[in-house]
Amino acid sequence: MARLSRRAVLRGAGAAGVVGSFGFSIIGRAAPPTLRMGHGAAAEEQVWLLMVKPEIGKNHGKSYILQHTRFQSSSQRAQAFEAGAIDLTMGGANGVIFAAAAGVEGKMIASISRESKRGFSTSFYVKSDSPIQSVPDMKGKTIGINGFSTSGHLWLIAALKRHNLTDKDVRITPVGFSAMQESLRAGRVDVGMFPQPFAALLEKQDKVRKIFDAKYGMPFDEELIVIQGKDAYLKQNAEAIRGFMEDIKIATDYYLAHPRESRQLLIDRKMVRVVPEVYLDMQDYYREPTLHIDVDSLGQMQEFQLEAKFQDKRVDVKTLVDLSYLPK
Repeated sequence: MARLSRRAVLRGAGAAGVVGSFGFSIIGRAAPPTLRMGHGAAAEEQVWLLMVKPEIGKNHGKSYILQHTRFQSSSQRAQAFEAGAIDLTMGGANGVIFAAAAGVEGKMIASISRESKRGFSTSFYVKSDSPIQSVPDMKGKTIGINGFSTSGHLWLIAALKRHNLTDKDVRITPVGFSAMQESLRAGRVDVGMFPQPFAALLEKQDKVRKIFDAKYGMPFDEELIVIQGKDAYLKQNAEAIRGFMEDIKIATDYYLAHPRESRQLLIDRKMVRVVPEVYLDMQDYYREPTLHIDVDSLGQMQEFQLEAKFQDKRVDVKTLVDLSYLPK
């Protein structure tokens, strides 16, 4: 993974768009640590809820202050994390394993969402009039995914493998999720990858057909979005991190109990720009209420990455996880 200068990454972070931070005025004592976290555009709802409604927790402004930056791509976010422009990052667990094999330091400390048959699974669609009816029909076609060496790339490889095909049998085009629907409409891609809420919006607005989903080639529960930090930073700011994790647990409980109300708030605060009739009742990803990371699933995920040659060497996935910051 290429290293960028801190100044270059900070410029990129500014271009990506800082969503905001929660200020806190303290008189007579030092302010709590500011946690600079990078996030993306899908499957992170309960943390977004905490961002727009920090009072839902009980520790913001006391043990920590959260500053959050939205990144348009996982590669931008990973580069910012590696360069120290952000302290925590929400992103794909596959990417954490991939980065660890390349020598990038990081600890996964919480599970935010999973790819699971118990919930929505990221799906690959074609237009309804497309001649593509199944995975084998994708041979020679252009497939839009969110980037190379990502979870989407791995799901594509796993699906093709079931039919004795490889990613060399298709043309891969990286496309941001926010641009994927238009790319499919315009024919720039023949097959597009859609997480939620983009899949729900696509199905509402366009005539499409699902070809496969993430569980087609990898039929086991898989950590999707996790929170990651560097070990030294986590230990140095342990009290702040524990307070933040406790608030995420509270926000997760609230989100699971009140999904429509939570999603409406995310729309109202413009954290999500999807019409209510699509977003409020969409099928959601599975979210583990305890926030515990499934280490066994990480092992299965690594096996797929090794087979796909995403990784040159195996890592001990247990060393990539530290659940000690979660509420007891």
